[in-house]
Amino acid sequence: MTLNLKFILITELALLLNFSGLVILDDVKDNDKKKEKKGKKLTPIQNPEFSIRPVFDWHKQYEKTLEYIKDHEGFAGGNVYVCPGGHNTIGYGHIILENENFSQITKQQADSLLRADFNKAIRVLNANIELDGPKRLAMAHFVFAKGIGSFNRSTLKKKILNNEPIDAEITKWCYYTNSKGEKVKSKHALNIRKWELDLYNFRG
Repeated sequence: MTLNLKFILITELALLLNFSGLVILDDVKDNDKKKEKKGKKLTPIQNPEFSIRPVFDWHKQYEKTLEYIKDHEGFAGGNVYVCPGGHNTIGYGHIILENENFSQITKQQADSLLRADFNKAIRVLNANIELDGPKRLAMAHFVFAKGIGSFNRSTLKKKILNNEPIDAEITKWCYYTNSKGEKVKSKHALNIRKWELDLYNFRG
């Protein structure tokens, strides 16, 4: 068989395969159009041109979450202050423990304390409920603010476990507890809950 004849046969075979593929694809599209005319909605798996779920960058959003905490907690000049709940606090919302002795800290030290506190919130959350990336970060932030005990006893956790919407439930937590043990409504707290909700319902 000559070289030219081999080339012709290979070319014809390639054209035939390509034509067959186009015919199959056209048949798929025709069938999809017929289904759509009959009122059958195609799922992303059935539709050749389906959308891809956005990728969640854990490290990037983790750092954004820490920046958000810094923004809403404030630094207070690195000095000790009393939080609305009546606790001695320093840095970005770190409640001073009995075995700790702080008078003033730098922003770098405050950042280290924040990371330790937030990582602890993630660990205790993981030990109590299994959540994916954005949901885990959102609820870790909730635990950081309200404590794991409040989360475990809440209807919020029940709704999450039942895979129910949490929009109405999480926004009920728009208060802080003052030094007298009284619950005080707070627009600031409501905005924080809305931020957590947006992260929980991450869409990219």
